[in-house]
Amino acid sequence: MQNVKEYYDEFPYFSAAFADCSPLRLQSVAEFLGLDAPKANTARVLELGCAYGGNILPFAVHNSQADVVGIDISSTQVKVGNEIAKGMGLENFKLIEKDILSIDKDKLKELGKFDYIIAHGLYSWVCDEVKEAILRLIHELLSQNGIAYISYNVYPGWKSFDILRDYMIFVSSTQKDQTSRLEKAKKELKFLSDYLRINLQAQNDPTLRDSTQLLLTQANFLQNIIKKGHDYYVLHDFLETSNDPMYFYKFAASLKKSGLCYLIDAGLDDIFRNSLGIYRFDAHISQNYPSRIEGEQMRDFMLNRSFRKSLVMKSEILGGKSDFDMDIGVNEFSKLNFILHSRDDKSGNAVYEALKNAYPQSLNLSELSNMLEQDLQSTYSQLIEIFATQNVSIAPKKFHHVKYKKGKIRIKPCVARYLEYFINEPSPVILLANELNLKVELTPSEAKAALKFDGQNSLEEIKTSLALKNADEFLNKLSNKLSEAYFLENFN
Repeated sequence: MQNVKEYYDEFPYFSAAFADCSPLRLQSVAEFLGLDAPKANTARVLELGCAYGGNILPFAVHNSQADVVGIDISSTQVKVGNEIAKGMGLENFKLIEKDILSIDKDKLKELGKFDYIIAHGLYSWVCDEVKEAILRLIHELLSQNGIAYISYNVYPGWKSFDILRDYMIFVSSTQKDQTSRLEKAKKELKFLSDYLRINLQAQNDPTLRDSTQLLLTQANFLQNIIKKGHDYYVLHDFLETSNDPMYFYKFAASLKKSGLCYLIDAGLDDIFRNSLGIYRFDAHISQNYPSRIEGEQMRDFMLNRSFRKSLVMKSEILGGKSDFDMDIGVNEFSKLNFILHSRDDKSGNAVYEALKNAYPQSLNLSELSNMLEQDLQSTYSQLIEIFATQNVSIAPKKFHHVKYKKGKIRIKPCVARYLEYFINEPSPVILLANELNLKVELTPSEAKAALKFDGQNSLEEIKTSLALKNADEFLNKLSNKLSEAYFLENFN
């Protein structure tokens, strides 16, 4: 079996951006909880297991005063990631090739302290020795009020995936190289899925039918991943040597042992989705499992959760208490800006309609209250309702709806340099994303045309230069995409 470094050098992991670990969101969550959060735009940000750096690069592009660092064991990914950043002219972004286990005191001193530390898709995929090193490293490198994000697979939801992983490792075990193992595993997964589908139709035993349905659902999920061409996910989640999910309460215990404490889930599920929705069961958990860690673990069991995105801090934040106080109300919501991404109809909620009509512009609680001519408490109550069911971004600053206009509005120069990579690279290894780490879908031709939005050309002049039959439709669509991605700015 290859060692980890060789494995990731030969089979790199595509480097996507993830909204829940954007430094802007991390600052927002901290402010939401009443903490004295470091300002993201001038923060020092570190990602452990950064791959090509695609998760932290969008933030570095938009925040030139921030210092953004990534560490990864893969020399291939670090080298390419640094070359990408250099091509964009980024001076605040650096990837370092390093094995986490080899980071000594001198290296810790050299790295310094970080306000935000991200470890996405790393913790479950390493052995126990490295897990301990990750938490130790976070404790040593985190600034006093800093926040770390750690994502990991959890039980019980990953139990059924474990069956698929064991199956795929078994059926591919005779293959001599990883490429052959991958192809054999994919072929045999289809074989298993076909059998489960046929067996489900013929199955009369309710118990066996339920277990077959669960495994088929997970197999179908993985089949869809494969259809999208994400072989790297199959290799690193299902065929890699280490994939060690755990129960949440055990993760919390590991944090405590390392001088860290659990703060909240990055998706804010602890607040907005902390109920099963049936009084009998919610009351039972509340009465019998009073600590927040116990309650969250019980809900993991009841909801069959398979993945968590935990925000952690140094234990000193507790001030000797056993848990962090979450007293959320109007004052906390008043600190944030909200962007609604859902486009569903939701009649009866005036705040939902106001946010939907304002999109992509953000609105804060005061603006919503004034717009709807109602008090802050009523607006807050309606906003809380939306958070439980809709896709809402939170940000510590305003995001404006900017429409292109010659002489006044242009594409941000930093974005133009960012787009050039996707124009010139036929097979990008990073995901195009905005400052909030939200995916931006631009074709190479759209990205190339976007560079013409430089404030010097009118839309009519851009249309003429494109010489397309459907130029009006193309430009209208592109203009909306650039506006919704916050890629435009006022320069006059």
